[in-house]
Amino acid sequence: MSFTELLFKKTCESHKTVDKHPFVSLIKNNKLASDLYIAFNKICIDETQKTLILQDINLQNKLHKNLENLEEEYINHPIFLTSSSFNILLNHCKKYPLETEYMFKLGLMKGGNILKKYVDSCHHDFLTFIDPNTLCNNFKHYLNTNIHPLEQESFIIHVNDAYKLIKLCFDDFFNVYK
Repeated sequence: MSFTELLFKKTCESHKTVDKHPFVSLIKNNKLASDLYIAFNKICIDETQKTLILQDINLQNKLHKNLENLEEEYINHPIFLTSSSFNILLNHCKKYPLETEYMFKLGLMKGGNILKKYVDSCHHDFLTFIDPNTLCNNFKHYLNTNIHPLEQESFIIHVNDAYKLIKLCFDDFFNVYK
């Protein structure tokens, strides 16, 4: 079994918990919630991209999202300023950028087209990757060849921890938008 297969298997339940969170259902019908969801992803990805340095620069460039125009209104949204879980998650993104890159970018590559049905079209560029299937496979290959077997278990723990933090953030968001 490859590392990414093991990673998927050992993080699947945490991922399902986040995907089935009531806040995720809100983004389907509530524009403010869907905008917040996109802003949440952008801010976390921005934090990850500030510290992540892959050994494969070509892959890193293809994964990179241009977030220079990250809307100030989102960064200073009261929920982001008051949620302790969100601040802990941002620190987690800084400390474990590869783990969070895996979660956020593969999530967008695999779910971006579904999300496009529910979010404002101004966010579609953010949800779009060039040749996402190939990019996803290249990223998995990178992880399979660059995560040392002795580091794999801690990588999995950090991914599961991030999912737990995302769930706590979604709890906060849901309480605001329900």
